[in-house]
Amino acid sequence: MKVIGLGLQKGGVGKTSIAVALAAELAKTSKVLLVDADPQGNASGALLKEIGYELADALLNNCSVDKPVTKTEIPNLWIMPTKPIESEGKEKSKLRIYKKNVATEEPYVMDDIAKEFTDQFDYMIFDTSPDFSTFEENVFFACDEIIPVMKCDAFSTDGLTIFLDNLNDFRKRRRCEKAAIKTVVINDHNASFALDTNIKNAIMKQSGYNKIIVPQDQSFKKSQAYQKSIQEIGAKENTLKAIADLAASVRG
Repeated sequence: MKVIGLGLQKGGVGKTSIAVALAAELAKTSKVLLVDADPQGNASGALLKEIGYELADALLNNCSVDKPVTKTEIPNLWIMPTKPIESEGKEKSKLRIYKKNVATEEPYVMDDIAKEFTDQFDYMIFDTSPDFSTFEENVFFACDEIIPVMKCDAFSTDGLTIFLDNLNDFRKRRRCEKAAIKTVVINDHNASFALDTNIKNAIMKQSGYNKIIVPQDQSFKKSQAYQKSIQEIGAKENTLKAIADLAASVRG
């Protein structure tokens, strides 16, 4: 099983949209487990109408690790959900409680969870929050590959630089030989905007990793509203190709 984490130290760049789209694309030919490791719970809300056990229940030993695994309506795609904050309230969010009070004591727990599913799935994909706290480090420790997702704006560019620096520091400090970056996703690109094009071109010149350009596409918002994948609702041809290219890069 290959373990992939999507991240960046900035919110609103579309990590969840890309994570769900990538999971759905990989699920066309493989068994995929999407892990919603973001307390916002947006990936879970995009795929499930109801949530029973959640990821934090397994982390807090309220249930066995397999209990939160829930089949989605997309063939070959399962999810370990997190209940959205708006449905629970910040103070009652189990994953926020775990992150704050327990994560520092369990540096290898996410790696242990991943190993539990090695023989059951072909891919595990982690959707993460914009933080880079101990909990996110624990997630990244379990990952074979990290895919940063950014937008074509100055804040995202800064977020990418900070994220890469923090990831390099984490890998050295935790002696993590995995968590490699092979691909960066430039999301929500509008070719008619000069700034978007300038930032895209600057990123494209950087060496060391592949770049996937995902165009601006309202299908991502529609997919969340209808709880369907962008593949199901008919996204733009360029969008579908970009997600297919991203899946191909993950397959290696």
